[in-house]
Amino acid sequence: MDRHEYMTTGEFAAAKGVSKDTLFHYDDIGLFCPEKVSENGYRLYSIYQLETFDTIRMLRDLGMPLKEIRDILDNRSPECVMRVFAEREQQIDIQIEKLRSMKQWLSRRREKIASAEKIDFSEVTMQEFPERYYLYGHVTDGSEKSLYRKTSELIAEFKNSGMRSDYDVAYIQYEDNVAKANFTEYDNTILLMDERPLKGKYQTLPGGKYIVAYHVGHWINIGQAYWRLLQYKEENHLKTEKFYIERCVVDNFIAKKIDDYVNEVAVRIVDE
Repeated sequence: MDRHEYMTTGEFAAAKGVSKDTLFHYDDIGLFCPEKVSENGYRLYSIYQLETFDTIRMLRDLGMPLKEIRDILDNRSPECVMRVFAEREQQIDIQIEKLRSMKQWLSRRREKIASAEKIDFSEVTMQEFPERYYLYGHVTDGSEKSLYRKTSELIAEFKNSGMRSDYDVAYIQYEDNVAKANFTEYDNTILLMDERPLKGKYQTLPGGKYIVAYHVGHWINIGQAYWRLLQYKEENHLKTEKFYIERCVVDNFIAKKIDDYVNEVAVRIVDE
């Protein structure tokens, strides 16, 4: 035997940058076995097995299980390899799209957090909002438990539909309740989105100029923001829509305590 045609387990492991335990494991499961075993029990790998090991490592990098790799190596053919590669290419495309959506979500979430840090929550202002879209969930009893449950259902619907854009949890409050100072009575919860969903049932929130006020603390005291908003509306002789949008700007994703939560109250200005 020409010593230079073969490599010991240690030499082969060093050449490929893996541990000897990896080679032992591959041998035990029948995935990648040494070409020879010497009389004294040493496992010897042919130099030509280096290419086979590179194939295994490439398939592992593609996320393929060891059992599947073993089956492919045992049944190698152009047709088999083409089929496996086509399947993996499709899976990679799905993963790329998912990662792209995740990156987009992170970028928009960062922008929202950065924007919230610049807001003076004590001020009432007029702001321009683009057309937005929302999923609507009706709540019968208006209890906090029911609102949270319905919100969870909407989030599940959002994710199951394949939508990847960011969203804000929000609520619609109506003029009748505001006129009666019933600021904490709700019959709905919504997921508010900047991007139009590609499918599923959604509704549209008109763009335009909005009067905006903020409330810091538990939502049960959100009436304080409404009073400031209504005062601003009266002082500036503005006419508005018959419904208000309450949007969570700072929630438990950012704040530890509910006293640090921030809700935005906005109503669209309409022409006389």
